[in-house]
Amino acid sequence: MRNHLLLLALAMNLAYNGTAQIQVSQEPRHHKVFENEWVRILDVHIPPHDTTLMHKHSTPSVFMVLSNTKTGSQVLIEPGKPSFANGNIWFESFADTPRIHRVWNEDTVEFHVIDMELLHTPSSNAHPIPAIPFSMELFNVKPVQAFRVTMPPGKSFTLPALNAPLVIVGLTGLTATDAAPSGATATGIVNGKPFTKKGDYLFLPANGPQLTISNKSGAAETQFAVFILY
Repeated sequence: MRNHLLLLALAMNLAYNGTAQIQVSQEPRHHKVFENEWVRILDVHIPPHDTTLMHKHSTPSVFMVLSNTKTGSQVLIEPGKPSFANGNIWFESFADTPRIHRVWNEDTVEFHVIDMELLHTPSSNAHPIPAIPFSMELFNVKPVQAFRVTMPPGKSFTLPALNAPLVIVGLTGLTATDAAPSGATATGIVNGKPFTKKGDYLFLPANGPQLTISNKSGAAETQFAVFILY
């Protein structure tokens, strides 16, 4: 009997560890919405009372939590607790240790996160730090510099083309499950693209078009995350 129990425990452990080797980009609730040689953007949606598969984070990544949701997790390997000093946006390099875990939603609302994996090799060249209006710097750690832009109602700005790619992500707006009110128009506009929902994004290549961000609302401010890749 004891031998049977040992064999069962061994089989369960092997199956468990095998499942744990799934890369985050292969986890079904992490939806890949964009990928090029610079970034892979995973739009993560975990419904209420649902749980992800055990998965591994091993690529330098920026995380953006876009919902106020009570969650839990089971961790097999943890490189250290992330710093939430800058609120709901942070960077982790996973340089020495990956994170292997699964996450569940204990709430009655969807858990929504953007996981942006940084696929490029950091450049050794210095790049000029732009003056971005209405912004505060969140972090500047190779290979990414991050800003939170809080745009007042009716305001806009334009930045000249940079010699580094940009990713812009919307932080305010409708949730993924919200239906837009009849006749409603987007208030956040990035290079002509309406940002209607949290997690809307735009990638701009190096030396590409200028960046123009506008808030068409007459009453409410809008927020964006701007990432400079180098």
